[in-house]
Amino acid sequence: MNFRDHNDFEIISLIKQGSEEALALMVEKYKYLIAKKIKKFNLVSQFDDCYQEALLILYKSTVRFDERYAKSFTRYFERNLENQLISLVRKQRTYGKFLATKSRILADQTIKESSYPVYTLSEIANAAKELSDFESLVFKLRFQKDLSPQEIALELGCEVKKVYNAIDRIRHKLKMHLP
Repeated sequence: MNFRDHNDFEIISLIKQGSEEALALMVEKYKYLIAKKIKKFNLVSQFDDCYQEALLILYKSTVRFDERYAKSFTRYFERNLENQLISLVRKQRTYGKFLATKSRILADQTIKESSYPVYTLSEIANAAKELSDFESLVFKLRFQKDLSPQEIALELGCEVKKVYNAIDRIRHKLKMHLP
């Protein structure tokens, strides 16, 4: 039996009646369209799996096809196949993002390196010489006694904003003078 001898409607009718030969004809007719769509969606590396999926879509399309609603079976099948391939590409993309995120998390958990430089007390003392008297007081209270800016403001009798500004200046000066 040759698929060129029959139109799609006749072949579909035979498939619905259970003819395996008619299904083989339909597969023979649409195998190049399937290959073309797989290549279009850049799924050549998974060609065998995608081809099997496409054959399932072809069979389902023949069973569900209703001549009253669709103009041609080819367009109906092509649309179903493209929708399936789009879904597959989206799943792969989101799974790829998931793996990328997961691998970053795993890398963060396995590599425990300090992101902060380690300075000796003498290096910090040399850099602290660049601070003003007020900044030196704030430095001792904030970074050595570990007081909050509100507590420092109460102890020094100044506004909290002034303490925050001093802390920013201290950090900037220490960054400038520490190696």
